[in-house]
Amino acid sequence: MTEAALNTIRSIREESHLPVFANRLSRWLVEDLNSAEGATGSPATASLPDFTDSRAKALLRVTEVVDDVTLQDFGRLMQTPALVRIALFDLLQESELGNEPEVQAMAAVGSHAESEPAISWPVLIIAAYAWKSGYMLNQLDPASPPGPYSPAGQVLKRTAHFMRRQVQRSATDRDKLGRKLSQPPSGAAALDRMTPQEPIAPLPPHYRPPIPVRYPEVARDTVRVNPDEPLPDQRPVTRGEPLVITEEDLAPPSSPPQPPTQTPPDQPVTRMPPITISRDQIAPDTPERRRPPRPLPQAAILMPNSSVESRPSLTMAIRQMLGQEEMTTTRLRVMVQEHPDGPGLYGLQVRVTCAGINSYVAGTTDRDGKFLCELPVRLHTGLTYDVEITWPRDKGGDGERKSITLNADRTEFTLPFYRQLGAE
Repeated sequence: MTEAALNTIRSIREESHLPVFANRLSRWLVEDLNSAEGATGSPATASLPDFTDSRAKALLRVTEVVDDVTLQDFGRLMQTPALVRIALFDLLQESELGNEPEVQAMAAVGSHAESEPAISWPVLIIAAYAWKSGYMLNQLDPASPPGPYSPAGQVLKRTAHFMRRQVQRSATDRDKLGRKLSQPPSGAAALDRMTPQEPIAPLPPHYRPPIPVRYPEVARDTVRVNPDEPLPDQRPVTRGEPLVITEEDLAPPSSPPQPPTQTPPDQPVTRMPPITISRDQIAPDTPERRRPPRPLPQAAILMPNSSVESRPSLTMAIRQMLGQEEMTTTRLRVMVQEHPDGPGLYGLQVRVTCAGINSYVAGTTDRDGKFLCELPVRLHTGLTYDVEITWPRDKGGDGERKSITLNADRTEFTLPFYRQLGAE
């Protein structure tokens, strides 16, 4: 069944022939299922209403098997020739229309029409499933909608399921199925149908001959093995006098290690005068020497230690301000979000300063709206930092500042910033 539908769709070479084939198939199904002779078993005595596109859409809407959004998405997708080919293949495969000789003939016969009306997909799909179930189209009336479990209701449910599957199919599956349904190149024969041909010998200089047999390494006339060939005369080996090692040839036993070289007794030893330290050379112990270095005032200007950096680091400046007080470090995590538990804002400028210190720590938030830095704090008391962020232009472009006191009791502190308190 699948192979018949596949060959039928592949026989349609040109994309412009797809709507022609779909309209022919739709007219053939409607004429077969909407005939009075097929419905009543007697010749037609009165004209029956045409099964039009509006009548088919009214049936789908009144039975509530598909909504208007799905119908619009399906109609937009069917504007692409590749998706039209996939939809026709699925329809022929599920309704078993691909096995019909008339349908195969419709696909094989070309058309020279310059313009073809648009495909009425609701009519085509309903008629295909009705043909498979043997249900007559003249019994489908929007004024008296069928029940959901009746034969007509099952036909409409299959139609809605077909449309939803075409809309929900992923782009990867569409590409794979589209390549499978694409026709082979024009004029190219299949490999199993090609007649075998004799190999064509390439012409020089592209022809490379095989390994020649006249090389000495592989030539038969070069190397010959004669088992009766006498061995060449071997010269006798001459033996000399044996080597004899006596006690005199051996080195004398090693002497014990000698002490380091000492000064000969006849040479006098030169002695330097002893080192003495007088009280005059010792600085007096005054209270000024015992006093710790005085901290810099808050308004003092700190000069950089190197000409490379523009100002001392924040840690060095705080240590110079606090003097000999014991210090440690802790981490501060700044979170900038649209609203609590909302998406983070990427690329916002964050600046962390301390009162009385000209240095600061600055950076930007990551993709989750977070900025992490490590700051010095006092070991026994807290230290207050000011955190300032700059909102983007679409959020107002203003700045917001918050203060937080860090201490050594915790290894990390979190400071959130929100543009709004609740989600809109």
